Amino acid sequence: MVELMAIVRRDRAIATKAELARIGCAGYSWFPVLGRGRQRGLQGDQALPGFSFLPKALFIVIVEKAQTDETIEAIIRANQTGEFGDGKLFVLETREAYRVSTGEAGSPSAAPTVVGARSVATCEVKES
Repeated sequence: MVELMAIVRRDRAIATKAELARIGCAGYSWFPVLGRGRQRGLQGDQALPGFSFLPKALFIVIVEKAQTDETIEAIIRANQTGEFGDGKLFVLETREAYRVSTGEAGSPSAAPTVVGARSVATCEVKES
């Protein structure tokens, strides 16, 4: 299993959800977050004193290794403009997942079903 953690522009969250749905990935978590990278946050007249973070969306998706490339491509397709601030995508190995209610371990189906206020689940990417 692989965990994909994508931090993207918040205004691209709907496009990201649509791309994930297009490849058959219905289970993921997303959260509104604040952050900054090479874009350096708000600048000039937009900047508030002591506030230099930008609104972003954090997506967490758990997939089988075989589905990793297609899911990464979908996230990039939804978010790539070629400009600073498009986001960052992290790929993390996931050793195991446990379903707390049953104690079931090891399979993606045992991945957590609730994180915060939004659901997270595994994706079963449909064959194209």
